[in-house]
Amino acid sequence: MSKHHKSSFHETVVTMSSSDDAMLSVEDFPFKTSLSLAPLMAYWEKKLQTARPHSADRIRDMIKQLRDTPQLLDTIEDIAVIQKHQDTLKMLMEDIFPGALWENDLKAVAIPFRFQSFYATPKLEELNLLSDGDSSQKLNLSRKALLYRLTLQAYTIILATFYKANFVVEDPFVFTVYDKFTRLPRHYKVDIDLKFMQVRAKGEIKPLKPQQINFLINRYNDLDLWLQVLPPENFEFSGFAIYDMTDVTMEVTISSLRYDLLDKESVSTEEGFEQLQQKLRVLFGLPDIRLGFASCPNLREFDTSYARRIWSGLVLTQDCELSLADLRGSVYEPVLKEGKTVVVEDLQVLPNPTRMETKLLEAGLRNLIIAPLQYEGTTIGLMELASPIPGELNALSTIRLKEILPLFALAMNRSLDELRSSIQSIIKEKYTAIHPIVEWRFTQAAINLLEKMERNPSPEIEPIIFRDIYPLYGSSDVRSSATERNKAIQGDMLEQLVLAKEVILAVKDKMPLPILDELLYKIDKLSQNILNELSSGYEVVILDFLRTEIEPLFEYFQKKEPASIPAIQAYRAATNNPYKAVYNKRRAYEESLFMINETISTFLDREEEKAQQIFPHYFEKYKTDGLEYNIYIGSSLLSNSDFQPLYLKNMRLWQLMLTCEIARRIQNLRASLKLPLEITQLILVHSDPISIRYRLDEKKFDVEGANNISYEIIKKRIDKANVMGTQERLTQPGKIAIVYTQQKAAQEYLRYLEFLRSEGYIQDEVEHLDVEDLQGVQGLKALRVTVNLKEELRHNIDAGDELLNIAQSASLN
Repeated sequence: MSKHHKSSFHETVVTMSSSDDAMLSVEDFPFKTSLSLAPLMAYWEKKLQTARPHSADRIRDMIKQLRDTPQLLDTIEDIAVIQKHQDTLKMLMEDIFPGALWENDLKAVAIPFRFQSFYATPKLEELNLLSDGDSSQKLNLSRKALLYRLTLQAYTIILATFYKANFVVEDPFVFTVYDKFTRLPRHYKVDIDLKFMQVRAKGEIKPLKPQQINFLINRYNDLDLWLQVLPPENFEFSGFAIYDMTDVTMEVTISSLRYDLLDKESVSTEEGFEQLQQKLRVLFGLPDIRLGFASCPNLREFDTSYARRIWSGLVLTQDCELSLADLRGSVYEPVLKEGKTVVVEDLQVLPNPTRMETKLLEAGLRNLIIAPLQYEGTTIGLMELASPIPGELNALSTIRLKEILPLFALAMNRSLDELRSSIQSIIKEKYTAIHPIVEWRFTQAAINLLEKMERNPSPEIEPIIFRDIYPLYGSSDVRSSATERNKAIQGDMLEQLVLAKEVILAVKDKMPLPILDELLYKIDKLSQNILNELSSGYEVVILDFLRTEIEPLFEYFQKKEPASIPAIQAYRAATNNPYKAVYNKRRAYEESLFMINETISTFLDREEEKAQQIFPHYFEKYKTDGLEYNIYIGSSLLSNSDFQPLYLKNMRLWQLMLTCEIARRIQNLRASLKLPLEITQLILVHSDPISIRYRLDEKKFDVEGANNISYEIIKKRIDKANVMGTQERLTQPGKIAIVYTQQKAAQEYLRYLEFLRSEGYIQDEVEHLDVEDLQGVQGLKALRVTVNLKEELRHNIDAGDELLNIAQSASLN
């Protein structure tokens, strides 16, 4: 091949425009190729040497007949020569085309590197795969890409033949033709056998080192380099290739479906949906079947706009008026409720059709398969295949369906994830972390906002209000926490001042400087002030004094007076921490406070999770110097529930038992605390239902309406209240204060306390107290009981008895 030919080929493969592509033909293939039966002749001559007598005679006759036809022994330039000698060719091809497989095989022999057969099985001839014309269209390749792959294939043969380099390109050719009956595409993979093809070098073989061969292989896409290193005019191919076709329609279609379903728009756009439907028609070989799918992440959400955002069903469409009630008794019910696949051969013969089946028949559908789309063991939607012809889809069709259901489930889940992501971005922007029980309402608001945004670029989000719910409030507060914290600070500051004083005293006798006396006076004065009162900001003043006036002297003291070194080392050891200050008593206080909070919080979370199973409710807690929590219970909190007063009674009794357990656990914990802190506990009872609104500005729930404001005021002020007419704090260690405003609440709780006394939770006496008037709040009353901290309970919660079960049993009696 001339230098000009190389350049032209390179432009064709690498930089060719669309017009160049149209002009490309087989003549552009850079290697000389020729059709020859000589390799087949050599095959039979070799086989004759080992053939049995009865076969040897037949092979000799075949060889003789071939030699008597010299046109077949020479290089065959014209295919017409082959056509004249079909009988001889048929004998020669006996081992390639076994007679028993002749009718069903898809096999042909063709000119090397040409998709043009000169002998093929009838079935392959009928498919017209290797007819004259442009093969690149049937291979779904551009002419440029086809020429590139054929050229690379030729070079792999040259490397294997002359350089013993095994370089294989695993990229089979796949033909696509249209079925003459269904007009649907079918795909056939080509396996190419080259044992009857030879490559000959023209002239001396160019030596290549292993490094040079590897260099070529690693640049397999740079054919210009290959053309320069191994010029194609130095090689010639002759013989023929055997093409063995396999129907891979199912594999190709499933692979294509998998690729399509990775596209996020495949189940959310009309174009993507049509492509999926067409490929399913190919997969099942049925040109008239229809596809449908609908999301259903939760049956409770079936009738919400959230679920319907991904509805492209046969009758379950985004704007349909069908509801969950319409599924009852229909062919859809076992799919969503039990995860079963349903096959209906003919909808018209069903004995008791529901509204769902009637809608399908009105759409012209008779035959139906409905399958669940399951992701990680949960049904998140359904997939439908339907036909107007009864029985066209049957139980055997479900076998093929099983291979693609996981793909559709994955795509459905991704679409749901994207929808959830859009919803969550709105929730995070407009709200904050949302309790799972009320997440449905925030999701609904986010969906409504998304729909409004399609019509209005600046919509307002709707308010979130829950009406007629019952509140429960409780707190476990560390007794005198502010006082204990101040004591810890005082202790650490005094210890650090004492250590500083020891350093000054260690050098004073050897360094009689009046300024040292002044520093001792200042240390004593600061110590006295700490003992009298630790005012706000005084800690900073002391640390500033120590760090600017005392600590900078240490280096000088160590040089001038070695006797000061132990005192300085003691000071530095005591302040060797991230705070650069003595932190012993504060650490003891903080660790003790942390242990109390964690014990309460962990126990509360564990029991509250169990309580959710009895009746779902809203729960939130806050850690301060102790822990406080809010519980809201009522039907409006849930999208679908049947609330009964029994659940409220059960929750109130459960809260009382929980409070007793917290007191007992903290009492047992005190022995292991560095600072034996105590807790006080309070329960606030509100008899009437309230409304709560989510405050967008504060990112939390708050009471709604003037009549409910007093409840919030009481919550904020009651923990510091005294008993009426005394200086005694209402909340006391080892006791539970139950604050109420209505006498009916007292009667209800006295009943619960009687039960708790029988169970061993509390002691006999129940105090009836009036609470001092608070700012804006008057007339509060309280029951106060002492928790039984010593005796064994009738039920051991850590041994398996659950508070909620005990409470439920008691509330039923």
